[in-house]
Amino acid sequence: MPMDKHSRLIRPSLEILLPLLILAAFATLARLLPTRRMQTQYTVAFQRDARSASVQKATSEDASKDPHYRILLENAQVRVFALTLPPGTQSFVRHEHNYLTVTLAESELIMWKNEEAPVEHFHVPTGEVHFFFGGSAHGIRNESKAEYRNVTVEFLDPRVTTYGYRYDTGKYDYGPVTVGTPVDTEAHFVNSLDLEKAVARDIQLMPKESLPAAQGPQLLIAVTPLSFSTVSDSSMSLGPEVLWRNAGGAALPSSAGRTRLVVIEFKAGGASH
Repeated sequence: MPMDKHSRLIRPSLEILLPLLILAAFATLARLLPTRRMQTQYTVAFQRDARSASVQKATSEDASKDPHYRILLENAQVRVFALTLPPGTQSFVRHEHNYLTVTLAESELIMWKNEEAPVEHFHVPTGEVHFFFGGSAHGIRNESKAEYRNVTVEFLDPRVTTYGYRYDTGKYDYGPVTVGTPVDTEAHFVNSLDLEKAVARDIQLMPKESLPAAQGPQLLIAVTPLSFSTVSDSSMSLGPEVLWRNAGGAALPSSAGRTRLVVIEFKAGGASH
């Protein structure tokens, strides 16, 4: 059948345009499909997310059962642990009691709580004192190239807390959870954190200065090696990382060199500091 003028114009156009449309469709589809490199990135991301999910779902346990924690001291008021994390390792434990950490080695950490994603980085300087509320699981992963160490102090008395009466507002509220950073790390300093039934002090003593007498029971944590001219006080129990002394312990004169330590002093009855 002979084609009319209209058909003679459309048919060649379709024969040219249709293959072009098919080629354009394939090109668009190819752009949408992931390349091998993208597939690798997706796989790595998926594996990372899967590891994160497994960490979050991991069953937490008491610090005494975690191989990275070592018990240093335990009495009616505290449980004290030394935590050591080599580079690339992590710990995920549950603290039933409020607790405090003293960092002994500067580090880059990832820290998370309960089922949070383990992604938030923290730079933790040597000597940092940080209070945490108990009742939940906390994870720590060492992202630095050096070993991370801290002393972890669990308070068996729930009244050791940052929640209390705030005189500036006239209300009960939560207070700071960290001790202030020293202005001059080469000089004498005393910075405090009020914990209601206790007080934590970050102290640096210069040569021949003395640590004052203990008003209440004290836990001394060595940020630098403890260096005192005498340890003959019978109220003290000396260890490489921590020292416990009872109320009334005499002043301790430091020996040569600077001595940095954290002192947690427990208040008796309604006493305040």
